[in-house]
Amino acid sequence: MSKVIHTMILWACFFGIFFPPEAVSVDKKAIRAITKQGYQSIPEKKLREIFREYLRRRSGKEESDIVVSRFKVIGNRPVPAGKVSFQLFQKDKRRLEGYVRLVGIISVDGVVENKVRLSGWVDVFESVVCTSRNLKKGETVKEDDLYLARRNISHLSPNILTDMSKAVGLIVKHNLKEETCLKEWMLERSPVLDRGDMVTILAESGNLKVTVSGMVLERGYLGELIRVRNAMSKKEIYARVINNSTVVVDF
Repeated sequence: MSKVIHTMILWACFFGIFFPPEAVSVDKKAIRAITKQGYQSIPEKKLREIFREYLRRRSGKEESDIVVSRFKVIGNRPVPAGKVSFQLFQKDKRRLEGYVRLVGIISVDGVVENKVRLSGWVDVFESVVCTSRNLKKGETVKEDDLYLARRNISHLSPNILTDMSKAVGLIVKHNLKEETCLKEWMLERSPVLDRGDMVTILAESGNLKVTVSGMVLERGYLGELIRVRNAMSKKEIYARVINNSTVVVDF
């Protein structure tokens, strides 16, 4: 019995020495190392830089105006050695602010080798038009009522105003508090004509010019077509507003 046990111990030692448990894993590592020879990995830092540069070029902003956070890469596997080039495409038609997703095509020596998905939260800072005091409904905005402030526009409406000249002279549609960032829908143009105003209706054709009195039938803004009633014929026609006393019929 002891002889059998002794023989079993010898066999166990033999297999333990010549077939170590980690031998299989070593072989797998060696195979992976051989497989990766001639390949290169694209660092995530590089992809992040490309992501930012795409945003900067498409938005026309300065580098300091764009902040990227929660950046994520999916599908970034090694590609063959050689000269690497990238092409980025927007995955959807959303603004390049807030959550942005891009698709990246990676080519090596002109041959497409991989496609990655890049995403991240993008904060864009820009100077926007804000109110310097409380404004009441119906007030006409003056230049002194406004100032420019640097704001994160990623959290603001897409129709935020960035040009003060586009707000000066407009009328406030609702009461606005001081330091409100102005949006287009908060303001309206001042009407040149109002319903019931009497105007001169001008009609021109070559050297022929005809004028007649008329009544405005709706609120009119400079350059827009409005309905007016010919005072002589009593007919309603459409004419373009020239100023606060004249409209012209287009032929």
